Amino acid sequence: MLWNTVYGYGTVSRLFHWVIGLMIIAQLAVGFWMVGLPNEVKGAIYANHKIGGLLVLFLVLFRLVWRWVNVLPNLPEKTPKWQIFAARSLHRFFYVLMLFIPISGWVMSTASGFFPKIGGVVLMFPWVSAPELCILGTCYTNSMIAVSSNTIHCVLGLVLVGALCIHTSIAVWHAYLADGVFSRIVIDKTQS
Repeated sequence: MLWNTVYGYGTVSRLFHWVIGLMIIAQLAVGFWMVGLPNEVKGAIYANHKIGGLLVLFLVLFRLVWRWVNVLPNLPEKTPKWQIFAARSLHRFFYVLMLFIPISGWVMSTASGFFPKIGGVVLMFPWVSAPELCILGTCYTNSMIAVSSNTIHCVLGLVLVGALCIHTSIAVWHAYLADGVFSRIVIDKTQS
């Protein structure tokens, strides 16, 4: 079944979860690896990383729309309230990270003048393409914006690694418990 039910995640939600998850892991691995490369080999790798980040952002936006028009599957009845709160909070935090990491990378690329390109089309982040950005009377040069967004991008990337470790360890725990939480994102449990 394509749609979620109260019993489990539908095919579309499960595909979003696994495809975006694997793309994020790949983006993180490439992101940490490419920083130490010599400048003469960085160009193509950075370009692909930027396009990958924009693709993740695009898919996350679709995932959010899909999430809003779908029911959220129920957790097992005996799940303690604190675990429900923790699970919902971690998932919301993932959405914040999945939005802000690619956006900060896009801002950094635009402010530093190394624009992402798809098929020759330059994708500049709005409001950052001018020589400076003024907000409430305070102006920021593109170099200031590039440095700040780089810091945000890197720090949030590290935070995402930590959140993924927590998420994965909890998923493995639920797989071990065989309580149905892990299996609803792996197999079709949309039918009662």
